[in-house]
Amino acid sequence: MDETVDAERIGAWIDPDLVEDFESYPDAAAEFNFAVEISNLLVHVIRREPDGPVLIGQQIEYGNDLRSQIQGLSAAERNELVARIRETLTASSVLYGFHDEQGQNVPFDDVYRIFVEHRIYPDALNQHALMSGLIDVWKVMRYLDDMVTLVESVQA
Repeated sequence: MDETVDAERIGAWIDPDLVEDFESYPDAAAEFNFAVEISNLLVHVIRREPDGPVLIGQQIEYGNDLRSQIQGLSAAERNELVARIRETLTASSVLYGFHDEQGQNVPFDDVYRIFVEHRIYPDALNQHALMSGLIDVWKVMRYLDDMVTLVESVQA
């Protein structure tokens, strides 16, 4: 694939039948950054360097109530919850991290947000790879968006 895929080409590849909306997102550190809305969730499509990978990702932040609920789980319940989350995250073609408020990796017990990212390197960049990556990230985000139900499902 041509390594000079630009923002215009990426925009043309985004399938309007699957996406409600997308727009350029201000990002001084990126060649381009699109905020793509799929079923009421935003996913970003970013390229930081001209010949670098296209990053498809998002992070989901949890409020104090949910974080307190997670911390209030027994060790066994928390282990079951994180096992379910990891099973879903590792079944998808995404990288993920449990982050604190400063964006540092932390154990799940101290999670403030979960970061999800799919990378497409220039030699594999095409419409199929882009849309597959968007859908993979969207699926994971949809799953993580319902964390309250996940927490309740492991509570004794």
